[in-house]
Amino acid sequence: MADLTEHEAAAKDAAAIASLSQFSAGNLGFGIIPDDFSVVDLEKFQAAPPRIRADHTFVDVRSLAKYLNRFAGEGTMITADYKGGEIVACVDGDKPEEPSHKTHYASFSAQKSDVLSAWLNVCGKPMSQVDFGLFLEARAVDVVTPDSADVMDMVMKFDATKKVTFKSSSRLSDGSRQFQYVEENDQRGGVTLPDHFMVRASVYRGMEPQNIKFMVRYRITDGALRFQVEMHDKEEVFRVAMEKCVDALVADLKQELPIFVTG
Repeated sequence: MADLTEHEAAAKDAAAIASLSQFSAGNLGFGIIPDDFSVVDLEKFQAAPPRIRADHTFVDVRSLAKYLNRFAGEGTMITADYKGGEIVACVDGDKPEEPSHKTHYASFSAQKSDVLSAWLNVCGKPMSQVDFGLFLEARAVDVVTPDSADVMDMVMKFDATKKVTFKSSSRLSDGSRQFQYVEENDQRGGVTLPDHFMVRASVYRGMEPQNIKFMVRYRITDGALRFQVEMHDKEEVFRVAMEKCVDALVADLKQELPIFVTG
């Protein structure tokens, strides 16, 4: 069968529309095609859709607040997942005695800051003396305790003791650790390293920076010093950060909306 011309196709569509048996369900329009009695949705022919269908995700909680200030209504319901770092708003939620299809959503997805992500990327991964020195050299600007000068001095000590054999370690009263080593010429020496770093960083993008503690674990393996970094009290840090996000949302909302904690 030859393809229809544009004029013929338009004429066929017009004839089909004219022969439709139309009916309504609420504010929705439908039609029944006579040929096969199939039901078609006539929404695209209406001046405007009967409901909003949208699912927006914001990475800034204040953007979510601005959106809700424009669209929120009586049925709007907000859920906060502290563990998942997400706030979800069902804008057209159920009302008393009036259930909703719930097709309009807006959410905030918390994004870890670049500085925090850089430290989290090395957490739990054993590092050699060289690798740890390179990491500290790159991230010394983030550290507030010890100060950056002490961190760079530590990096220089790492470079100077690359070829030594570490023998033992002891914990000092301030929590730091002192390591004893032997050089190739049998000369003995020692180096003292902190048990943690205090990093200044935002937990989530757009938040105010805060001090975040990273613990440092040391291990001597076959005369070589190995390092491992762990974020201190990680779950609590992220929980408090999400609380601040929820507080910021509430502060920027122009109306009181229910917020339910889901995780």
